[in-house]
Amino acid sequence: MTTIPQQSLGELTGQILLLMKYATPEGERPELTKVLNRYEGDRIALHVFHHFYSYLPEGVDDGIRELRLIRKRQGTFLFCAISLLKEYIYLATGESAEFLGPLQEGIWDEDVLVFFGWQDRDSFLKECNRSESHPIHESVEANLELCPVCGANDGELHTLGCPVEVCPWCQGQLTRCECRFRVIGKDQLKEERHLEELQAALNAKGRIPFSPSSQRPGFLNKLP
Repeated sequence: MTTIPQQSLGELTGQILLLMKYATPEGERPELTKVLNRYEGDRIALHVFHHFYSYLPEGVDDGIRELRLIRKRQGTFLFCAISLLKEYIYLATGESAEFLGPLQEGIWDEDVLVFFGWQDRDSFLKECNRSESHPIHESVEANLELCPVCGANDGELHTLGCPVEVCPWCQGQLTRCECRFRVIGKDQLKEERHLEELQAALNAKGRIPFSPSSQRPGFLNKLP
């Protein structure tokens, strides 16, 4: 996936608007901007827009006029981005987005197919090859059943590093408390192996899944 350094939602939206200035047909830009603005509080969706306008699948001016949700699981979203020219599949999380190809060609990546519950590419195409069969994506911030940052469903684990996740040792905010350093005996989490050690310790202790009733209220007010 193409990972974008964590920025405020405003900074990320500003970058996309700048990309759109050079990537979209001028006459279509006002309507395309309205589509983007629907997701200004949804980091997951914004990663799709950023990837699309950075790389333009067809290499010519284009724009996303609809974003539809094919499936989601454990904070990972499978989208159909309907552009002025074609329909494309994107995989996205709160950290990054990845282009998977045109919808009409289906998904070739076996790991993605298995993760979302399809046996093979043919089974995906049989179920999902019509974009209108998928609902318009509702901004994560507006869906009260989802984590407002990583998009986890009620009862699912957060994406590691999500600021909403509750520490199982002190019940504080995992990304701010000192427990994550103490349990692995480090002063900082600087290397990939440190994150792997932390994840192993969290799994052994028992991570606290997302709960809309206890973790969501008031949190949106703290987002950058």
